[in-house]
Amino acid sequence: MNYVVKKIRRKYLINYMEYDLEGLVIHPKLKGDNYIKVKSAKFYDEEIINRIVRTKFKRQFNNLTNVVFTYLSSDDETDSGDYMILLDEVAKLQATLQIRYQRFMDNEAYSEYMDKLYFLGVNLKNKLARINLMDQIQNQMGGMTR
Repeated sequence: MNYVVKKIRRKYLINYMEYDLEGLVIHPKLKGDNYIKVKSAKFYDEEIINRIVRTKFKRQFNNLTNVVFTYLSSDDETDSGDYMILLDEVAKLQATLQIRYQRFMDNEAYSEYMDKLYFLGVNLKNKLARINLMDQIQNQMGGMTR
């Protein structure tokens, strides 16, 4: 069943809807007794959808950015596996942005996030290439001494 809650002069009216409009569906995970228990909620207002999408994506983006900058700023260049995993995570977040959030996000914010993710990917690739080059040099030096 689909319901629409409208606020009219400090009163909330609940209307039943038979048709299905395109909107953003979220599944809230609220804990506590003060909340109405809902399996899912669908939003149709573009401004609200834009805020929700930006908040959800911004949280994922900030978490990934913090991890990437931690690895890029470290001097430990011994294992390239961590950088490969981070590169995959950047690609995964780019795909998520394109597939799930592009239609709900304004073009300016979308292109800004895509540029930032591209920048992170390029820096990770450069660091990975540097690590692989150092490994090759060490392997060649080790082979020459024998």
